[in-house]
Amino acid sequence: MILICDHKLLIFNLLLIMSVVACEMKILTFTAYEGGKVEIRCPYESGYETYKKYLCRGKCKVLDKDIPVESGSAKDERFSLTDNTTSHIFTVTITDLRTEDQGQYWCAVETEIIKTDLYTEIHLEIKHGKSEYTV
Repeated sequence: MILICDHKLLIFNLLLIMSVVACEMKILTFTAYEGGKVEIRCPYESGYETYKKYLCRGKCKVLDKDIPVESGSAKDERFSLTDNTTSHIFTVTITDLRTEDQGQYWCAVETEIIKTDLYTEIHLEIKHGKSEYTV
C-alpha cells in the first residue's frame, strides 16, 4: 500500500512541476504582412553555440517534425537561418510571406538527447495589405 501512495505522490509532484514549467514558458509573437518578410529572433543560453538550431512548424512532435529550416540548410528557399554565437541568438528569416505561413512555430536547439531539445514557442501572425512603413 505504501508503494502505491508513494507512486501517486511521485506522479502528483511531477505533474505539479510540469505545470509550473509550462506557466513560465514564454510565447514570442511576431506580426508581418503578406508578401513581406519577418525576422524571428530566437535566443538561447550560453554553452549551445556549436549545437544545431532549427525552426519547427506546428505541433513539433518528437518523431514527426516539420522543419522548414535548420543550421546549414533549408527545405524552402524562402527560409534562412543565421546564428550569432556571440549574442546567443539565431535568426530565422522568412521572405515572400503567405497567409499559410501563419501559425505556431518553435525555435529549437538540438541537444545530445533527442527528446530534450530546447524549445521556444513562436506565434506568427500574417496581416493582409501593406505595412505602413512600405515605400
